[in-house]
Amino acid sequence: MNNGHYDLPEYKAKISAASDRKYGELKEHTKQCQCCGKDYIIIAREKTKKFEKSRFCSRSCANNRQEWWKDNATQYRTIAFQTWKKECVVCGFDKIVVVHHMDENHDNNDIHNLVPLCPNHHEMFHSKHRDEVEPLIIKAIEERLGD
Repeated sequence: MNNGHYDLPEYKAKISAASDRKYGELKEHTKQCQCCGKDYIIIAREKTKKFEKSRFCSRSCANNRQEWWKDNATQYRTIAFQTWKKECVVCGFDKIVVVHHMDENHDNNDIHNLVPLCPNHHEMFHSKHRDEVEPLIIKAIEERLGD
């Protein structure tokens, strides 16, 4: 039984003073969001996990993983579309787009090896019409990636 003394203002003030000594005063702090760069205010004690781990201004910024995906993408389509628009580099068709491996090695997902093509130009590359479309693809790669 608590006999009611835990609700008294004197007891609450005593506990608050002990927390202030141990963890710092409860006050407003201004921090910068790691995602968007805006300043935000957090009300916390300086020597607490809440203060130390607060890195984002909102739940939306905390859940934004775009920067992580830029560095850690593993799917060749994701890697390709981080550099290229989702359209054929030859004709600009954007309804159906496939990603072609220039050296035809599907283990080589280097950005210089991936190029988006429409189904027609992709088939042309893998047929007897390769000599018609390959120079256009190489030219687009050189223009985009500066090789």
